[in-house]
Amino acid sequence: MIWYIALALVMLALVFGLGMSWDKSDDRIRQLRERLQLVDAAEQRESRPSLALIRDDLMSEIPALNRWLDRMGRGTALRAWLRQADLSMRPGKFVMLCATFGLGAGIVTSLFTPWYAALALALPGAALPYAWAHRRRSQRMAAFQAQFPEAIDLLVRASRAGHPPSAALELISSEMPSPISGEFRQVFDQQRFGLPLRDCLLNLAERVPLVDVQFFATSMIIQRESGGNLAEILEKLSYVIRERVKIMRQVKTHTAQGRMTLYVLVGMAPVMLIALMLLNHKFMMPMFTDPMGRAMMIVAAVLQVVGIFLLNKIVNIEV
Repeated sequence: MIWYIALALVMLALVFGLGMSWDKSDDRIRQLRERLQLVDAAEQRESRPSLALIRDDLMSEIPALNRWLDRMGRGTALRAWLRQADLSMRPGKFVMLCATFGLGAGIVTSLFTPWYAALALALPGAALPYAWAHRRRSQRMAAFQAQFPEAIDLLVRASRAGHPPSAALELISSEMPSPISGEFRQVFDQQRFGLPLRDCLLNLAERVPLVDVQFFATSMIIQRESGGNLAEILEKLSYVIRERVKIMRQVKTHTAQGRMTLYVLVGMAPVMLIALMLLNHKFMMPMFTDPMGRAMMIVAAVLQVVGIFLLNKIVNIEV
């Protein structure tokens, strides 16, 4: 088994070495990047941060993985999802990270369990990076939603003071903390580089998939096209967002017991399985070797997934 572990580590090292040493672009792309880097260097000499002029649309440094992600059509959505989690890694690197965790979990568990049990336990191992990124994304979206009413109030005060929308957006990007400052910095920079304000706001709603941001973008676009008192519209919008956040917190408090039940029921079965395998290996072997035991394990796994789905529907109440 040690030879299998060594072989797996050698294969991973070869894959990463091949990806890092592969030629990433041809001469024309390299010359174009060199020219853009000169412009980008001049832009970075300013005292304030600016929008990057060079976009890195490469899914992976490994050509085969890059073509596979491009062909599957999920690479762009995965890149946007990683950016929402404030992760700068490419989709290909994230896929390789999930595969590495899954392979490591399978190799470690194969030392104590049969191969089919190790294969089943490799799937949760591969899902660990996804769970970590999902938690980062949820925390970042929650922080953005908590800061958003204050940003709208700042926009209202700037509008009543006579500042144009572009100056108000720059004020938000410089006065507010992260993550809302970075998102509004992109809105301001996109508008400064010539993109219409409508497209900048739609891009913001696409980067931050929150209902409040969609309300904000729609209100700004309608006011710009139809006219009206922008300060009054945004003030009412800020009140509505604060009331939604208050109701969401109350709902979260009332559903705390249901969420704790979900966590306990989800974690109890795997923890008990691992504990029994470590305490009495021979006692648990019939669950993996006997046909009846394997059928019971499959039924238990299916019922576990159904229970997770139902409890998740119960505790997640949309406001």
